[in-house]
Amino acid sequence: MPYSPQAETLRSTRTWWLLGSGPARELRVSAVRRQGAGLVAKWEGCDSPEAAEALKGVPIAVARRDFPQLRELEYYWVDLIGSRVVNRVGRELGVVTGLRSSAAHDVLEIEPSAQGAPQILVPVVGDFIDGVDLDAGTIRVNWEPEWLA
Repeated sequence: MPYSPQAETLRSTRTWWLLGSGPARELRVSAVRRQGAGLVAKWEGCDSPEAAEALKGVPIAVARRDFPQLRELEYYWVDLIGSRVVNRVGRELGVVTGLRSSAAHDVLEIEPSAQGAPQILVPVVGDFIDGVDLDAGTIRVNWEPEWLA
């Protein structure tokens, strides 16, 4: 089950890494296809349904160098996690701890700077995201935490 509904990275690269217990193990993927919300893959050395079933649910990864090139103003979720979120008046809202996909749009999950404050969720749409500076680790937003309180 990929984290992203599009799963472009998993579908485009042929080298995956199996992240079970112990060191990561390289998988040479020979075929991959969508099946429902997930993906089904065939890799070298996995020649039976039982062998594949034994690895069901084990996390996999793709090397960053194998990610497809993005267009301007596109970002990989992994690159946004850990970014500081600052609003238009310079108020630091918190740090991105994750993202989630919804039917309408993606949403930033922000751990607030204010102690004891609830998690802040900001839609990733043009009206609310003013800019992303990956080098500075900052996302500028048009958002106030009180808006949904």
